[in-house]
Parts: sequence; structure tokens; C-alpha cells
Amino acid sequence: MVAYSKRAGRHMKKQPVKPDVDAFQPPQQPAYYDESLNGWVLTRYGDVFAALHDPRLCVVDSHSEKVPGPEEVNAQRQLRAQTLKACSGKQIETWQLEFKELAQQRMARLRSSSARADIIGQFAEPWALDASLAVTRPDKNQCARLSALARTISMAAANPSDTSIREAAKAANADLAQCLESSPIPMSGPAFVALSQTLPGFLGNAWLALLRHPRQLEHMREERALMPAAIEELFRYAGLAHTLFRRASSTINLAGVTIARGDRVMLKLSFANRDPAQFVNPECLDLSRRNGPQLSLGAGMHSCAGGSLIRTLAGIATTCFVENVAGLDPAFPIEWKGGTGFRSPKALHVFLRRE
Repeated sequence: MVAYSKRAGRHMKKQPVKPDVDAFQPPQQPAYYDESLNGWVLTRYGDVFAALHDPRLCVVDSHSEKVPGPEEVNAQRQLRAQTLKACSGKQIETWQLEFKELAQQRMARLRSSSARADIIGQFAEPWALDASLAVTRPDKNQCARLSALARTISMAAANPSDTSIREAAKAANADLAQCLESSPIPMSGPAFVALSQTLPGFLGNAWLALLRHPRQLEHMREERALMPAAIEELFRYAGLAHTLFRRASSTINLAGVTIARGDRVMLKLSFANRDPAQFVNPECLDLSRRNGPQLSLGAGMHSCAGGSLIRTLAGIATTCFVENVAGLDPAFPIEWKGGTGFRSPKALHVFLRRE
């Protein structure tokens, strides 16, 4: 393919793309420059995968307008290395025992009180908060405040175009960092938000997908060894993040286009995870799938530093879900929260299994 540049004038490829396309209807296509978004958009699996492995594409947030300098990039890499060390396999094994016990205790209390439950509000969210407190180790007397700050930050990520929420989130980030300054975990603020807010949001999406595919849910009950592969498929099919943002630190020829230094690049994870060139029948939930790694937690040097912990927690919670949930309660229609950044069910009312 011949590379082209956004500066190629009349030769520039035009693409009639809506920036907020539903993640469940992904239009994979060659990389293109979107004037309305002021950046390159990558939707195909191979293109996004290559971008995630390219060190010249620097991590930025959705509103950053500059390329991170060498000092900032080095600081990001050091934080990543420190986080990987803090979330070592040995440490995760220790946490795993604690989190599994907490999940079982919460579920036992829930089942003893009712045959119905909001499995998000009454199980996933409080259990995820337990996990976030155990990992970041704040003053537990500040639990309510920390949760409120994390919700504000998460709301801004879910609604990136809302400037009022963004300003509130900026202040909340600073307050959360101060509250967690003695935490033994690097990037303790983002870690607290990821565990207390992002994780239950993903679980809501994943569990709704399972409930809407009862044969797959039953398959998980029958084949417990399927869980690691099932979690990967659930991240592919129901992952929370739609887009990652990058800035090019130098001119790059990637995905058949020329990306100039300073250009903004948007990696559409949800589209890449539904690319039929990579995944057979991508619109189907297939817990036995083996054809390619999902990208919801990044890849390569840009993979989520806490990815192993997130996978472990998702597996613990989903095992508890599979063992104890019978099906959706039709008396409660699904309502959604979030926005163009990501969305998830506000609640998930279910019948609990009787044994």
C-alpha cells in the first residue's frame, strides 16, 4: 500500500466516519486522518497491534496537545517498571487468596438474604472496593471520600467531551494522589480508580454478555478450566475501553500512512477486537476462542502494567458469578451509565441459583 499524508491535499483519503460509532458495530478500515478529531484513526487489528508496539507513539490522554518530552517518557517507563514489580506474580498470588475469600464471603451473605440481587451494586462494586483498599492501603477512614473522588475521575473518562466533568476530575486526581501518597503501590491513584471503578464496569459488561449467551455461561459452569481463556474472550467481546490516544515523537510510516511528528493517533481497541481479519466470527462470544490476543489491556510495551492483577480479579469475580447466578431478572430492564469513552450497566438484576 502506498503511504499518504494528511498534508497531501487533494490526494488525502476521505472517510465519512462518525467518532462515536457503537463498539458493537465496528467499521474496520485502512488508517485515515479525521479532520473533526484532528488525528489519525486506526481501527484494524494489525494496525492497532503494530501501533501498540511502536515506541515512537507516546502515551497521552484524550486532550493532550503536545508530545511528551524525554523526561516525561522516561518517568512513564520508570513508573511502569515499578508497577510491574509491585504487582509481581508472587504478590498477586498472595492477593488472590485474600480476594477470593472476600468474594465468597460477600456472595454467601448475598445469597442468604435473597433469591434476587443487583449483582453489580451488591457484589461487584463493594468487592472491587475491598480489593482497591487492600492493594493501595489508604487510611480506611477516608474510604467514602476516596470512592467519591474515584467516581468523579471515572465519569470524566467515560464522558471525555464534558469540560465541566473534566475540570472536576482534574481536582479529584490531585486530591486522590494526596490521599494515597503513602501507598506502597506506584500510580496509586490510577490503580485505585481502575480497581474500584473500571473493574466493576467491565464485569458488568462481561456478565451481561454471559447472561445473553446462556450456552456459553453453562459451558463455563461445566468446564472450570476454561476460565483463563474465557476472561480473555470477555475482554475482547465486552472490554470497557474504546480508544487509546498517542502522539508521534517522530515521523512514522505505519499502517500504510505517514504520521508526522506531533500528530495525534487514536487506537480504536473495540474495533480492532472485532476485526474479522483476526477473529473468526468476531460478533460471536466464543469462550473457546484461541485465534489471537485481545487488545483491551494493550499489548507489548504499552500493555497495562496491572494487567495480570486485573485478569486475576476478573477471574475470581467471574468464577463467583458463574457459580451463583442463574439468569437475568426480566423485571428490571438494563439501564446504562457512561458515555463515548465507555459505558456499562448501572445495575444487573439477577436470580441467584438454588442448590
